[in-house]
Amino acid sequence: MRGFLRHERFVLWLVLAGLGLALFFTGRYRDLPLPLGWFGMLLFVVATWYAVARLHDAPRGEAEARVAPGEWQAWIGVAFVGAVLAEAVLNAPLFLPALPIHRNPDAGAAGRTLGLLFVAWLVLSQVLKQRWAGRVLADERDARIALAAGEWARGATLACVAALAVTLGFSEPARLGAFSHPFIAHLLVLALLAGLWVEQLVAALLYRRDRRGVSA
Repeated sequence: MRGFLRHERFVLWLVLAGLGLALFFTGRYRDLPLPLGWFGMLLFVVATWYAVARLHDAPRGEAEARVAPGEWQAWIGVAFVGAVLAEAVLNAPLFLPALPIHRNPDAGAAGRTLGLLFVAWLVLSQVLKQRWAGRVLADERDARIALAAGEWARGATLACVAALAVTLGFSEPARLGAFSHPFIAHLLVLALLAGLWVEQLVAALLYRRDRRGVSA
């Protein structure tokens, strides 16, 4: 248990578990004669609730107390949003057919996968808030870090949208014919996810820098 709540290992576990489960959900192994679809769903549920139970029952230690609640949430956000972003990039070709998403079963399955990862992130975040009941969850430092991280997120989102606008505006019509409306919509979602991931990463790094400066 001592190593479970060490946030670097915890975040690494979340990254590996999130990406591994996302790959199961995509059905990339559907050509194999194995029922991996329902197995992936079962694995997702079991892994998520196992992590929640271990986190809820783990004793609070000195190492955990040194890490602010905002930093914990930021690192967990880095892990889960990173998994969602990676999965969205891998699933981008599924949105190329010129079909509405509700009539494209592959795109619909990809959307459900992303939704499940967000649900897992929400569950872990709520468990952490219950664990920190009675502690100050935000102060002036948290507001300052959130403001800086938000500025970086807006910059990253703006850069992605600008790159997409330039690509669409200066590409030949024949080339744009290969990009369907659902695919372009998916690219816009990727821009939002990229901004969200940058926000979580910048916040986590700022918390870490501030914590090391105080301890020094």
